[in-house]
Amino acid sequence: MFTEKGNWFMGKRYVGEVDGFYVEAQVFGEPSMYGIAEGRISRLQVYPDRSAGFGRCLANYDRGWDGGPPKDRRIRSVVEKTVRHFDGKNVDWSFEERRYQDSRD
Repeated sequence: MFTEKGNWFMGKRYVGEVDGFYVEAQVFGEPSMYGIAEGRISRLQVYPDRSAGFGRCLANYDRGWDGGPPKDRRIRSVVEKTVRHFDGKNVDWSFEERRYQDSRD
């Protein structure tokens, strides 16, 4: 599912394909309040395919959701599978939405 691509700042960079979508993630050794679901993933990008540029990013998390958590069920499923892979936990989307709203206040 994922291939390690080396160090990325203090974490490790992983790339892979989930349900046909291309995913890039920065994963730390320990969970953080800045991670998705307060886990180890502090950066995550979901693209329609490997060749898509950043302008075609379908979901972007960089210690917070750019534009809010994804609404599309397919993209949410990709995020959920990625979080389960690295953290072994589920994503509480209502919690993620509250965090996003609180960050805007």
